[in-house]
Amino acid sequence: MASNFGRCSAVLAVDAMRTLRLSLLALAAALALPAAASSAPPSTSFAIVGYEYAFTSTVGSFAGNGSGNEGGTAYWNATVKHDRLGSNPTYVNGGSFAMAIRGPGSSVDAVVGTFTHHGGKITALDRGANCTNQKYLVADTLKAVSTPTTSNGSGNFSVTLTHYRHRLLGRCVAYKARVSGQVSFTY
Repeated sequence: MASNFGRCSAVLAVDAMRTLRLSLLALAAALALPAAASSAPPSTSFAIVGYEYAFTSTVGSFAGNGSGNEGGTAYWNATVKHDRLGSNPTYVNGGSFAMAIRGPGSSVDAVVGTFTHHGGKITALDRGANCTNQKYLVADTLKAVSTPTTSNGSGNFSVTLTHYRHRLLGRCVAYKARVSGQVSFTY
């Protein structure tokens, strides 16, 4: 069982790194290209999914993909600074958000912003008794939202963070963390 767990963890780590690599490449490409139009991206809301690829007790970094309400594919990266999980309340203390957007059509765009200090919280939805999966709602406002053609926008970030856990050698081990939710912008 331990070897299967090890292989599963290795595959998940490779998938998370592949998602991060694709997100960063797409973002770099979008930022390097000149703006094709004089307007903001057509989508203002994106359904997003992703994985946590790095963390400390007070910072989590995530990357993934998504789709816009007006079409298009998004690749995103976020670093969320926060109080220690379990603090009451657990505030979001800042961080950054970046998204590269392809389409609809052949357009490429980008959106960046920063998480607002104490503009949101991390709320426990399921603490994961007896080493079951833990779920948290991570919600915060975004400020200084900018695209290649707009600035000083705002936004909202709201995802459910799930820590997948399993008991291994008598210890409860989190072997991956996935997020799913939505980000929206006012450009």
